[in-house]
Amino acid sequence: MGRFPHFFSLLPIFSLTVIFLSTTIALPQPAAALPLSTDSRWIVDETGRRVKLSCVNWASHLDAVVAEGLSKQPIDSISKKIVSMGFNCVRLTWPLFLATNDSLANTTVRQSFRNLGLIESIAGFQVNNPSIIDHSLISAFQAVVSSLGDNNVMVILDNHISKPGWCCSKFDGSGFFGDQYFNPDLWIKGLTMMASLFKGTPNVVGMSLRNELHAPKKMSMIGTGPAQQGAKQHKVIFHPLTGQCIHRKSLLEPLKLGPCTDSEAWSYNTQQKTLTIKGTYFCLQAAGLNKPAKLGVICSDSTSKWELISDSKMHLSSKLTTDGAAVCLDVDPSSNIIITNNCKCLNRDNMCDPGSQWFKIVNSTRSSSVTTLFFGFNSVFDFLRNNMLGSLVDSA
Repeated sequence: MGRFPHFFSLLPIFSLTVIFLSTTIALPQPAAALPLSTDSRWIVDETGRRVKLSCVNWASHLDAVVAEGLSKQPIDSISKKIVSMGFNCVRLTWPLFLATNDSLANTTVRQSFRNLGLIESIAGFQVNNPSIIDHSLISAFQAVVSSLGDNNVMVILDNHISKPGWCCSKFDGSGFFGDQYFNPDLWIKGLTMMASLFKGTPNVVGMSLRNELHAPKKMSMIGTGPAQQGAKQHKVIFHPLTGQCIHRKSLLEPLKLGPCTDSEAWSYNTQQKTLTIKGTYFCLQAAGLNKPAKLGVICSDSTSKWELISDSKMHLSSKLTTDGAAVCLDVDPSSNIIITNNCKCLNRDNMCDPGSQWFKIVNSTRSSSVTTLFFGFNSVFDFLRNNMLGSLVDSA
């Protein structure tokens, strides 16, 4: 069982958002006994009870840098309304400059509205939340988190944008690293400051590191700009549990998990169901139950056919020639070697953890190491001579 810190580690770079948002509104749930932790693939509370985060968005990243609605209703009323609608969590947005610009953070709520000419909002705020109208913006933000905590609502802090304002457009200057308002070093500094500020706040259970990354600079960095012109797309076999990919250092060593930067370029034939190393004759094969998967050159039998099965479509399954039994790709935890085992967690068993058998065939434009891996084998016949014929001589 692993403890959550009060903020999550960095998620994959093009998906910098917490993934626990739910679109289902249910009846009010019992309050989770904080802090949260993990038990296998489940989020659980301090008593071991499974927790599902049902989150609603509450914007606090717009020009005024104040949580929306506070000029209309008291904080506590809004917090209670959230609970009554069946939510147990709020994705509370904030602009980066709230954490990195002291002048902005120390501006009072009253002054912020006045600077924007929102005189009616000042009057409404004075009626509904008089206790915080003269607080600084960062203090008002903390007050919202505190009110949610008083009502047993968990909070995910969402860094939505850098400069306060509406998100998103192609020209907001906050779309991607290096944009006018998106300095990566300042971003890390802001995240660190917010994490430190709320480190001792029990109901802050996570942090969404950045709202959706967007054009125009993003596009040139993920495959459509000048830097990627001429790059050829291929597949890699990704293992989500470890964040690694299948690769092989040589044909004399077993397939293992390793950095995706070292992965071969694979291709998946959706009609023949074969996984082959691009530019070669070699295909992925199942060798037997609890045995290492291998590469071979005879790719027509059942052990070379790989189906994406289960509801997740992340089990890669093949059939053994000996008895027709279905096996799935798996990982030997002691060696990181890719093996085939009986498929697990195909039924809806909440206590079964399929993580080791989950693989994803994903697109990549990274340069692959296939040329160096197969440099010593000029043809399929070299491979047969060095492997199959050698085995026959040894066994004679």
